Amino acid sequence: MVVLDSNHNKEHVLEELRLYAPLVTPGNYLVVQDTHLNGHPVFVGDSPDPGHEGPMEALDEFLPRNTQFQSDRSREKYGLTFCPRGWLKRVR
Repeated sequence: MVVLDSNHNKEHVLEELRLYAPLVTPGNYLVVQDTHLNGHPVFVGDSPDPGHEGPMEALDEFLPRNTQFQSDRSREKYGLTFCPRGWLKRVR
């Protein structure tokens, strides 16, 4: 399992995903923290880097190109999370 929670800039998160994804074995998770920022649903002005794309936008670019991972929404059990769509399960 790998948890990403450092710089919340889209390009930084994409680079982390590229570097750490190969370390995750099938059946385990790569968790992208703070995908709730930049209007997902946290107001853009309250995000740490307003006006710049962040973790959710990195997921939007990463997932279509990396089909060995799927977002596991079942991990969002209580309807309130700091990482919506951010629990990436390696399926192959």
